Amino acid sequence: MSELTTDSRIAAATAASVTGPVTLMNRFVVPASRDQEFEAMWTRTSEYFVARPGFVSLRLHRAVSADATHRWVNVANWACQADYRAAHATEEFRRLVGQPGWQEFPSFPTLFEVVTSVG
Repeated sequence: MSELTTDSRIAAATAASVTGPVTLMNRFVVPASRDQEFEAMWTRTSEYFVARPGFVSLRLHRAVSADATHRWVNVANWACQADYRAAHATEEFRRLVGQPGWQEFPSFPTLFEVVTSVG
């Protein structure tokens, strides 16, 4: 497996500036035998984000199928893209996701904006 960088843990910048709320959906590759280690690391790291300006909410989902490629998905809501970017631009963020254990859990972060909402 190639080495993961802290920059690969951040959703790619968008061409257009989104000024409203954004949602991060981050998929993780986690072997079923490593669920406890992943969840413990995710919990420690999430404490950092919860305290950042512009943070709205956070949920961690686990696939009900043990053979899913991306068995864990993190869904985080932010007040705006600028707040999301600021939280990911600190040395503390780089220290947290640069810990050796994170190398074992590749992730695929993407930012989304709401286009349609029902209910």
